[in-house]
Amino acid sequence: MPFSKTLAAAAAALIMIPAVTSCIENDRTMGEGLLPEESILSVGIKTFDLEVTNRTSDSTQAANNFSMLIGNMTDPVFGTMTSNAASYILPYSDSTDFGTDPVITSAYISLSVDSTYYLDNSQEGIHQRIKIYSLTERIDTNAVFCSSLTPSMYGPEPITTSDPVIYGQGELRIELKEEFARRLLSVTPEEYADTDLFLEKIPGVYIEAEPQISTAPGGRLNYLDLGNSTININYTLNDPDRGISGLDTTESFAFGYSAAFNFYTTGSSGLESSDPGEELYLEGLSGIKPHIEAAWIRETMEHWISEDGLEDKTVIISRAEMVFPYPESDEEDYDRFEKEHPLAIYAFTRTPWAADSSLYLTPLPEVTASTNIGSINRSLRQYSLDITAYLQELMKLQPDEIDSSYDLWIAPITYKTNLLGDIVYEFDNYNYNKIILNGPAAERRPTLTVTYGLME
Repeated sequence: MPFSKTLAAAAAALIMIPAVTSCIENDRTMGEGLLPEESILSVGIKTFDLEVTNRTSDSTQAANNFSMLIGNMTDPVFGTMTSNAASYILPYSDSTDFGTDPVITSAYISLSVDSTYYLDNSQEGIHQRIKIYSLTERIDTNAVFCSSLTPSMYGPEPITTSDPVIYGQGELRIELKEEFARRLLSVTPEEYADTDLFLEKIPGVYIEAEPQISTAPGGRLNYLDLGNSTININYTLNDPDRGISGLDTTESFAFGYSAAFNFYTTGSSGLESSDPGEELYLEGLSGIKPHIEAAWIRETMEHWISEDGLEDKTVIISRAEMVFPYPESDEEDYDRFEKEHPLAIYAFTRTPWAADSSLYLTPLPEVTASTNIGSINRSLRQYSLDITAYLQELMKLQPDEIDSSYDLWIAPITYKTNLLGDIVYEFDNYNYNKIILNGPAAERRPTLTVTYGLME
């Protein structure tokens, strides 16, 4: 997903640009009086080596509007990743009449695989067994995390007549038990017409991937299309009041309507380190991520100001950019590089959800006004992230006001367009990515570069 946009942003400081010969007349008094006459404005650039660690995030948001992620995969470096998913069932129409004692002839769920992710070509078509359960309670779209699902939230027995196998492509037809089909046909006209009532009675379906038998590298992740997965019930309609007897009828329901909930676990916690050395790890979803303490950023800025004797001057931060280089060898296998590397990474803070102890990743607010949101630069082999507004706000706080909620987590970012046509940036919680970046001990290491102005 490309990250290109044109935005007009207000300047955070005065910047002097050499004039270009033009037939347009310039008012050279523009800006006069903004600074005291005795003030001297000079511009400088300061680069700091980032003190960055590797940590895992135990809770990330699970809801998305794109796809259900099903499968498991073991990587020799990042360990085993498993994802299961749930979503709603909703009727295609707002009214129906199932008649009297409908006789079910067949019922099945059709799953549509949109795309897959695998480590090497030998895993593209491997068979993976899945189990499908009926949810017993409705999932809250706004407050669900990757670790939220518990066994009490779905039935103890699968709703399919057998354990289906998924091969990573096309559509899969899976026969459903008559008991579950009858639950769908027992929906009243009132429940059928009211989405909330329908979801109270039929909360949805949960799909679980069976664990891998072997711990050897391999496996596959399957992205199920939210728009093309359905549940179909074929039955004979009997309605004496309308003079109908034994009429072959089909009722269809959308599976995956509106939202998907991906419940995933990652096995990269063994890579956690307070001193990452030459390699820095970044795994998508709930995997390991670069982490920078806000207190360290503030202390580093204060140390620089003190060391350079700037205490008696006004320091105006006009730009702050973090750079995360990656090794040249990552480009050797082009196809693998394209698959594993996220198109963009950005800085997030972890925000509590109400009184819950779970935390969700929120991108820095300046992402909406920035022209540099962490898109990959393949010619320079690096990601660059604009954190100007964040650093400006951090420097306004008192040291004792800065806690871990200001810490930065580096993670893949994506965007969507809302109903108003606005671009909304968010943590990418449905694409799986993994990348080894250069660590703090590498020659091309992560840095923070500050462009600033000094006013005497």
